[in-house]
Amino acid sequence: MLRNFIITRAIRLLRERAGRFVFAKYVGQHGCLNAAMSFVTWNQIEGDYLEFGVYKGHSFAAAYHALRYNRKNYARLGYDSPEYRHWKENPPRFFAFDSFEGLPGGAFERQVDYHEGAYQCPQDRFKDNLEKFGLNLKDVVVIPGFYDKTLNEETKTRHSLRKAAVVMIDCDLYESTVPVLDFLTDLVGQGTILIFDDWFRFRGSPEHGEQRACREWLAKNPQLELIEYWREGPQAVSFLVNMKSRP
Repeated sequence: MLRNFIITRAIRLLRERAGRFVFAKYVGQHGCLNAAMSFVTWNQIEGDYLEFGVYKGHSFAAAYHALRYNRKNYARLGYDSPEYRHWKENPPRFFAFDSFEGLPGGAFERQVDYHEGAYQCPQDRFKDNLEKFGLNLKDVVVIPGFYDKTLNEETKTRHSLRKAAVVMIDCDLYESTVPVLDFLTDLVGQGTILIFDDWFRFRGSPEHGEQRACREWLAKNPQLELIEYWREGPQAVSFLVNMKSRP
């Protein structure tokens, strides 16, 4: 029993050390994630973290540790209420959606780095990276496969996926972003944060890529409004979802 306790304690300490390293190195590169996690913590936004296009896991790990850091700091303030206790007792899960085969083929409009198979990382390597970065894989749900096969009601039902608090959309292509946003329509709510990692690709044109997909999605869903929340580097932008009152 003592041996198991020592081993468990050692694993926890290693994860905490890895978590501090990831937070220091990668959260600084993903300020939009830290800002998002701070927002959903201070506002007690319920829901899971969903990332579409996880690649090697750097942003995924940054999101995981940013949320743990913000929730831990918030708990130290000693606030209490029935709503707070419910939020605290229902921590988010972390969903990783990726083909793990890179970008799809097809006659899609592409940047020079958007060739078929680009940004491919095997699922086993992704999971290994998460463990190295101090994540507990019990907190992680991996959904492998191209989006036309995985983004459906069956996936939502199987994983009891009902709410999203923070979403990272790193889909690159218009054709990949469209099914992601359609999948999210009934998962977002007031205060959900959507992060578009490639918002200003295609020379910033609103007629291409993630911007076009988002514009069309909002046109189909007039109950939704996006309020710009954070900009990161040359191409990433995050938005806060506002649920507009219906007449």
